[in-house]
Amino acid sequence: MGPGIDLETATAEPYHAMKADDDDACGRGRRGCCSAVSSLLSAENEVLPVAVLSVFAILLIVGLTYREPSYSVDLTGYEGIDPGRAARIVSPSFNVTLRMNDTCVDSARAAVTYSGVALSWARAEPRDCAEGRWAKDVEVVARGGGVGLSRRLRDRMASDWRSGGVELDVSVTMYREGMDIPRTFNGKVKMVKRST
Repeated sequence: MGPGIDLETATAEPYHAMKADDDDACGRGRRGCCSAVSSLLSAENEVLPVAVLSVFAILLIVGLTYREPSYSVDLTGYEGIDPGRAARIVSPSFNVTLRMNDTCVDSARAAVTYSGVALSWARAEPRDCAEGRWAKDVEVVARGGGVGLSRRLRDRMASDWRSGGVELDVSVTMYREGMDIPRTFNGKVKMVKRST
């Protein structure tokens, strides 16, 4: 048919085995298919590392600046109960200091318990969040009125008292306006003999 073309040989070779002449199209300065593919690949090669570095930088900044809130509780005094000889009916009051770091609290409820029995309770409203205070000591007086103690509980309290002190549990539930789920903290304090 044409000079120098063997049609039988050309049709016998599979299509994918034939060499394309892409190098000529790219080398002539024309924007052909190979230049579009190479620009797409180079754009992907630039976007992926930038995205990975951005995510890593955000995680690093959040990790360095975010601190988990911490809570602690101290017993600074008590009245209305003699742990060595507790009466059947007591009306104790406990001076409790709540320490809150890296958080804010609008209101809190505290309960002082011994062996699962609530001895006293209190409510505090420091209103820290509106003022932006993220560290605070809150002094509360937890009061109980007419709390009945069983014989077994009084005997256990007296035994603990003779052994060095009575350990109390303090459960604090903290509320923040605008948040539906309250945070809770359970701490332990110890009633020890006061020096006279």
